[in-house]
Amino acid sequence: MKQEHSPFCPKEYFHPTSIRETVELLDRYGESAWLIAGGTDLMVEKNPKVRVLVDVTGLGLSYVNSEEIGISIGAATLIADVANAPILQKGPFQMITEAARSLGTPQIRNMATIGGNICRPSPAADMGPPLLALNARIKIVGRDGSKEVSAEQFFVGVNQDSLQPGEMATEILISFPAERTGAAFVKKGRVAAGDLSIVSVAVLLTLDHNGMCGEVRIALGAVAPVPMRAPKAEKLLKGEIPRKDLLERTAEQASEEIKPISDLRASEEYRRVLSRVLVERALNQALRLVA
Repeated sequence: MKQEHSPFCPKEYFHPTSIRETVELLDRYGESAWLIAGGTDLMVEKNPKVRVLVDVTGLGLSYVNSEEIGISIGAATLIADVANAPILQKGPFQMITEAARSLGTPQIRNMATIGGNICRPSPAADMGPPLLALNARIKIVGRDGSKEVSAEQFFVGVNQDSLQPGEMATEILISFPAERTGAAFVKKGRVAAGDLSIVSVAVLLTLDHNGMCGEVRIALGAVAPVPMRAPKAEKLLKGEIPRKDLLERTAEQASEEIKPISDLRASEEYRRVLSRVLVERALNQALRLVA
């Protein structure tokens, strides 16, 4: 007997004007509600469970601001606006713009938002690794108030974030890195541009005045169920002078820590080899950009 599938057919649409109103709608409708800004994921998934659309474009969550201790990015900020934000064009924050410019096509970047990219995240979501490398925090608002969680805590599984029922991500917060910090983002897809990552890498390095590595953060995407860091590889570099042989060993270690799969885009073996190559490349780029 042929199994019948429910069609994708939302029945209600809301355009709230406050975060409080939005949270109340999420609380009321639960799993049948879906937040939309650009709607790019919604139109791909067409989840038949979605019956209520909650449009967040009227909440004032589209901005990239410089604050006293860092940068704040509204969750409804378009990827194109992230890519072109003047305050993200220099220093370690530049890897956010590099990731944004690599995400999809111009049409997608002018519709998709940074919040949409990290909520219900694909393992290959381009914004994940740079946010991990920059030690970003996600501001979450729910019926019990607001809280902040680290990017590492936010990503919990394939298409799964740490948002609880009735909660929404409103802002991404990133502190200013220390002096003498360099960062880089590199990505390889199947085609030159506009493709999902086969592997993506974001690296942040801070050197002391003796040339030794202080903070080291190495993050990878599309190589595990969630964007991930490589702590054993980071430990190899920390407190050491980043010579060529050590960078090679660090990249090799990172390729051993990942948990890739074989799929239509690449094999597990290729992802391991590519991870080693891209981590070494990103480390060298980050070192050249230390300021």
